[in-house]
Amino acid sequence: MADDFPRDRAHIHLRNNGIREAYRRPNQLIHAPPLPARDRASHAAALTQSIEQAVESARQQIAARDPQLSVGTPGFYLEIDLPMSGRAALDQLADRRQHMELVAVHEPTQPGAPITASVFLPQSAQAYYLRKVEAYRDVDTDRGRPRNEPLVSRMETVRLATARSLFTDHDDLFPQAADEQVWWEVWLRDGRRENFEHIAEALNITLRTHAVRFPERVVMLALASTAMLDRMIAHSDVVAELRRAKDTPSFFMGLGGAEQRDWSDELLGRVRPPQPILRSAFSTAACVAPTR
Repeated sequence: MADDFPRDRAHIHLRNNGIREAYRRPNQLIHAPPLPARDRASHAAALTQSIEQAVESARQQIAARDPQLSVGTPGFYLEIDLPMSGRAALDQLADRRQHMELVAVHEPTQPGAPITASVFLPQSAQAYYLRKVEAYRDVDTDRGRPRNEPLVSRMETVRLATARSLFTDHDDLFPQAADEQVWWEVWLRDGRRENFEHIAEALNITLRTHAVRFPERVVMLALASTAMLDRMIAHSDVVAELRRAKDTPSFFMGLGGAEQRDWSDELLGRVRPPQPILRSAFSTAACVAPTR
């Protein structure tokens, strides 16, 4: 890990930053949130219907793919609604053994709204959720509870995902017009940068060459419309998450010492100290400016 991600930020100095220890469970009883009260048969029927509709839409989407655009593992993204109390089910939504991956989670901004989670499924795993729901409906555990209840009872509805599904920024930042081109942070799934660059070029999406790497993600900037990103998601498995690109302090970090001093002096010239009568009581003041 250290070789893959060198600590090459000269302006950040980390010393004595801790030691690694084995996890120890707290010496107390941890109560999980109660499961939603469900009518077993009706909930299974409703979920089966929404899953079947989503998977059928996915099949049609895959069948309509342009061979010139399609890259990566054939599959599709599903968006799943969970109640706010169902956060514990997030880790159960994807099975790595079947090459499924939970890629994005969108937190609700309105009271009572659901959590939305997006999962990539290869075609080979298209029946995964239907099997889970069927077992929930028909099979009991040794304790007499429905099998898969911790997962299935927390699932509200399932639908085919779009670019909007993978957007994890504030709702107000999502473009209103499908053809409006804006700069995005595109968070890529591990090992898929080359495929992303290929399909971006085919869709005439402008990319910045610089990328930021994380252990399981690569982040690149792309100038695109939501319509372009919808086509990318329908034809590939490359995208994990979308956010709006924002300004960073990289401009100032790249300045020389003399230029940084000039900018600091210019800012200092616009700072107004407190009045003398207040100076003794309020010698320091801070202003937090919103960035959104």
